[in-house]
Amino acid sequence: MKKSNIFFALIFIPAFLFAQTPEIKWGGLFYIYNFFHSNTDFISTTDDGNTYMYIHGDFNASVDFGKGVTAYLAIGAWGQHGMSPYYGGGLGENIDPSVRILQGYFTINNLFDSPLSLRIGKERLLYGDGALMFDGGEDGAAGVKLMYKSKMFDADLFYYRYAQMGGIANVGTGSDVYPGNWNIIGIYPTFKFMDGKINISPYFITRPVQTRKDSSNSPMWYGARITGSPLDMLSFTAQYVMMGGENENTGVKYKGTHLQLGIDFDVPDMPLSVGAAYVSNSGDDNTTQDNELYESVTNGPYTFGFYKDWPGFGPAHLMTTGYGFSGLAPHNLTVVNLNVINGHAALTLGDLLLRADLFIYGRNWVPDGVESAMGNEIALMAKYNYKHEITLGFTAGIWSPGDYQKQLIEFPGSPAKAESAIGGYFWMAKAF
Repeated sequence: MKKSNIFFALIFIPAFLFAQTPEIKWGGLFYIYNFFHSNTDFISTTDDGNTYMYIHGDFNASVDFGKGVTAYLAIGAWGQHGMSPYYGGGLGENIDPSVRILQGYFTINNLFDSPLSLRIGKERLLYGDGALMFDGGEDGAAGVKLMYKSKMFDADLFYYRYAQMGGIANVGTGSDVYPGNWNIIGIYPTFKFMDGKINISPYFITRPVQTRKDSSNSPMWYGARITGSPLDMLSFTAQYVMMGGENENTGVKYKGTHLQLGIDFDVPDMPLSVGAAYVSNSGDDNTTQDNELYESVTNGPYTFGFYKDWPGFGPAHLMTTGYGFSGLAPHNLTVVNLNVINGHAALTLGDLLLRADLFIYGRNWVPDGVESAMGNEIALMAKYNYKHEITLGFTAGIWSPGDYQKQLIEFPGSPAKAESAIGGYFWMAKAF
């Protein structure tokens, strides 16, 4: 059966199970990003750089069956494109991504006429700017969520199977025993004050991964996030997260922390806004037996508010991260163990937004004798809403290395020098 036929079948077949005709709203999203980067290893004697095109396209349907029962389904594909119709992608190694279910879930609203709603299926996850958890914004995660909503208080209680190891292919083989599934269990409440102008969210999440019958690796995250706009011209964000729990296989305890502070101010009677932010992801002190390195629940991207319509800090910094996604994961060495100071100013001229950023990067923890300063990035962005129909944007940054890179590259006897990294992209996006 063709994928298009499957899509329509998944929407329309359930309609016959209900007495009334369902209401269907169709939509979609299409965007193209063209990335570029050079010298992202900061080494003058290497010659690295590339460009690539990233495309996302989906069609989605929101279906209201009545009596509080709804469904949502998004079919599409995302990723790097550039497969040659003759040679394949890059002579065979890069194949364009295929279409699949990006999101698909049922929701039962006001369950048994209560203020609770139940959702089950596959949906996207984003909590705490991605410092807590984010799936990347493309494919969602499978699970179940119980939701409570009121004027003063909201809460999400959830269980997600974020990574399925083994499963259907191993049924009946006797080999599907404690395969190490990533399970996410947590609660995320939000208290709303001043008619929603101040929101406070204390939360708790754990991620048990069991690979043995009698032990598991179970890090925990607990903390609070405060956001608000007490004045029309002022907005702020503050978040602090602590890790706990233990890897019972090794006896190592988790002690990582994350801190985020941010403030933005709209200058009265001017199309100008200014702001500042501080982000700290703790590093692992190798003089202790604990693991102090901070990672997110999903190891997914840190968004920094999506200020440039993509996750991450400056665009040059972004292009030093794995897959250009700024994943807050132990293997992503320019995102974890990192302190960031940011200052920015934005000018809005009708449908045109211009923004300039300064990022100061540094290691959160370094051994004795190692420099912590990782240099500064200057980044510029322009975003234009063309005739209110399509978003056109461009951003680029130059990251000048600091003493941390110089110490690694410019050691005695090395001909290499530490030189600046460049990165950025331009993009087009349209929701419909």
